[in-house]
Amino acid sequence: MTLRDRILDLSRQSRIAPLSPWFSRRFDEQIDRGLFLPEEELERVGRQLVKDLEDYRTQTGAGTAVLGMSGGVDSALTAALLKRAGWRVIGFTLPIEQDPVETERGVEACQALGIEHLHLDLSRQYRATVEELGSLDPRLAGADDEALRVRRGNVRARLRMVTLYDQAHRFGGLVASTDNFSELGAGFWTLHGDVGDLAPVQSLVKSWEVPWMARAYGVPERTWRATPTDGLGIGAGDEAQIGSSYLEWDVMVFAVMEAAFRHPGAGKDDLAGLLELGGDERAERVFRSTLGRLGRTWFKRVNPIRLDHPVKDRFGPLDALDARLFRPAVLRADEALFKLPSDLEHLAKRLVEASAESGDRVVTAESCTAGLIGVCLASVPRSSEVFAGSFVTYRSAMKTDALGVPTGLIEEQTPYHPEVARRMALGALERAGHATVALAVTGVGGPGPDCGKPQGLVYVAVAKRGEEPRVEEHRFPGSPKEVLAHTIRAALLMGLGRTG
Repeated sequence: MTLRDRILDLSRQSRIAPLSPWFSRRFDEQIDRGLFLPEEELERVGRQLVKDLEDYRTQTGAGTAVLGMSGGVDSALTAALLKRAGWRVIGFTLPIEQDPVETERGVEACQALGIEHLHLDLSRQYRATVEELGSLDPRLAGADDEALRVRRGNVRARLRMVTLYDQAHRFGGLVASTDNFSELGAGFWTLHGDVGDLAPVQSLVKSWEVPWMARAYGVPERTWRATPTDGLGIGAGDEAQIGSSYLEWDVMVFAVMEAAFRHPGAGKDDLAGLLELGGDERAERVFRSTLGRLGRTWFKRVNPIRLDHPVKDRFGPLDALDARLFRPAVLRADEALFKLPSDLEHLAKRLVEASAESGDRVVTAESCTAGLIGVCLASVPRSSEVFAGSFVTYRSAMKTDALGVPTGLIEEQTPYHPEVARRMALGALERAGHATVALAVTGVGGPGPDCGKPQGLVYVAVAKRGEEPRVEEHRFPGSPKEVLAHTIRAALLMGLGRTG
């Protein structure tokens, strides 16, 4: 059985429906690119997650975890990983007018994994709470439209979390979150109802990684084969609520993220065209529902939303204090001295990997970005194999002195001109004799215009030794920081297109 067939089986897609042509094509591409990890790689991921949980336990001294055992695969896998990492794990079945089969699966998982189990039926407390809230809004208890079902489902989730936090205090432990990456993107969880202190499986996709790892770590088959449901009485299962199967959701989210990264200036209205849905009705429908859910739930992924002090940066120093003195080492392991946006780090990593594979060596010539493209490249693994260095030529005189850009060209055309970017790239290649690819940027970062050119006007050039340089003009919107971020993305993407 191929990796594709195994994913279709464990995701239940083979029993739901065949993938439409667009989904089938994208799925194959994503498998080839390693977005759906092969099983030997998942084994390594599982070992690393267990080690990280072991490190967190020893470094913080928090050895007990409590969690709700809903009868679903996510909670069972979370318990299994914590148990394997040496935690004392206490699983709670907390039914609220719930299907008894789901509760039975939660009990069965506790027994199979060898963790402690406690049971408390919260149905009476739930009904009392809804009745009391009904004094504020009489519709809550009786009406059955979707918005009210969601509200009642949120009450259920928050009652369970009140219980779990009380029991965590009782046992001197913490509350484990059980949400996965797919649910995180879909906003398929309740604020202050599903989010605990430690989230072991939040990086794993629901369609493939979660069920595969659940099977590998001893979760009963009845659980990892079960149809996903929120257990909150909101709708007919998870996939009915998100408008797609979990495999379709994961494929679509991967595709949307890729399109957004590869086209830095693209907006929401541009994505459908960039994805080339090609009249595939199923893909078009899932695209609309996916983008809608992402757009409606973004605030959950940054909660709590906090506003900077108008005058002083207070969050930064507090975060630095925690990182230096209190935060356990397992959480500091991947922290960079300079924090880069995750999409820039992702693109830089891809460029470094592609350059290492092709044998290319990259040099940058930077004006408005002032060396930040080089910082991105230097911050990722294997950069020493491919990154030659940077020419930071912020002022016009440096473009001439360091890169040989003619003074007359700059005086005639201003520093913000495609020929200036082209000459910068060629000059970098000429002066860095061991480099094979040069990335060059010049533009108006702002605030405001310069030399009669508007803020956001940027030229990005890429030159590969022995080939004609290529230059792109961009007009990026936003603040100076946003313009710089767009510029770095565009340069990394152009570099990706010319390596190999």
